[in-house]
Amino acid sequence: MIADKLSLANQVIEKLQEVEDPELLVDVVNLGLIYGVDITEAGRCTVTMTLTTMGCPLSDYLDQQIKAAVCQVPGITEAAVKLVWYPVWSPARLSASAKAALGISGQEQPAPAAVKKLDTRTPIKTLADRYPSFVDDMAAIGFDRIKQPGMLQTVGRVMNLRLGCQAMGFDLEEVKQLLQAKGYQVQD
Repeated sequence: MIADKLSLANQVIEKLQEVEDPELLVDVVNLGLIYGVDITEAGRCTVTMTLTTMGCPLSDYLDQQIKAAVCQVPGITEAAVKLVWYPVWSPARLSASAKAALGISGQEQPAPAAVKKLDTRTPIKTLADRYPSFVDDMAAIGFDRIKQPGMLQTVGRVMNLRLGCQAMGFDLEEVKQLLQAKGYQVQD
């Protein structure tokens, strides 16, 4: 049964690669807009996705195109789109082919070995925007609320590492050591 769901999910992804953003002329998969595909036993498919910006004028259009494409897959009886805003979309989510199509050079991306510098007083949202792995790294340490939808866009704009440790009852020095082990250079 799991193999059947995986096969259906792969077929859905293939169909979604046919749905292009009419402004960018790149499909929604290679744009990095698709976050997940969930298929129930009854053949209901929910596509979890985001948009490049809130208030995107193409929201309704993409919703309709995605549902139509998904319903073309044999075995899918119904399609729904779940729009989410977390994780926040950024150009780092573009595939290599999307970057090439949009004329974005790979050199514009920071080098993977670059030092990730953190200041304990910098807002969490700023750090998450600067370092895409920061959210997962913080969740792994125990700051699991960071992954709640909307948390970065609200509390994350004012909460910093120092305040977060205080609110969660974590030892700041211990958290700093854990982050340093993950490749961050932490400063006060």
